[in-house]
Amino acid sequence: MNRRSFLALTGAGAIASIAGCTGLFEASLPDQLKEVDPDPDQLPAPSIGAGPVSIDAYSDFACPHCHDFDADVLPELEERMLNPDDATYRHRDFPLPVDDDRSVPMANAGRAVQAETMTDDDPAGAFFEYKRAVAGVDDQSDEGLAALAADEFDVDRDTVADALANDTYYPVIAADWQRGDENGVNETPTVLVDGEAVEDPFDADAIIDAVENAR
Repeated sequence: MNRRSFLALTGAGAIASIAGCTGLFEASLPDQLKEVDPDPDQLPAPSIGAGPVSIDAYSDFACPHCHDFDADVLPELEERMLNPDDATYRHRDFPLPVDDDRSVPMANAGRAVQAETMTDDDPAGAFFEYKRAVAGVDDQSDEGLAALAADEFDVDRDTVADALANDTYYPVIAADWQRGDENGVNETPTVLVDGEAVEDPFDADAIIDAVENAR
């Protein structure tokens, strides 16, 4: 598998707390997904590594804590667990219904980029790079998301714009959300190692210990 390289990414600083993004009280399905028929087979989970132990990270594109996780924790997991193929890291969409409801459209754009750039050897394509880039742009409107895909990742602007207009990848996003709900996920980021939640998702050592215990 062609693994993404995150080692050039620099962290955003120390994590001040382990609190993640959550809804007002409990996570609830965003309105955009309530009439959607979940389809887990629409696209494969964006993944890094090919090891026997699964690391499932439930994430919201609009959650600043998820961006901290991507910048500070994921590179260490890649270096220590994913490049040696001790584990397989899988992104799972878990958008939360907060603020301006941009979580689902951003996830949809990310999956459109994945669909356009993935290969048989790399089911993520440019997904992780695009997710990282979205965190750093001011314009997260549909137009901005499509422009970012075109300008930075050479993905046809109209392809992403059409996916946003037609809610193309809502079925796989809804399937991820359903999977997370069934596994007790109620905030982002949440990390499950072989189905068991890691108490502090910002503690790379705790995730790595969980992987070692599961091997």
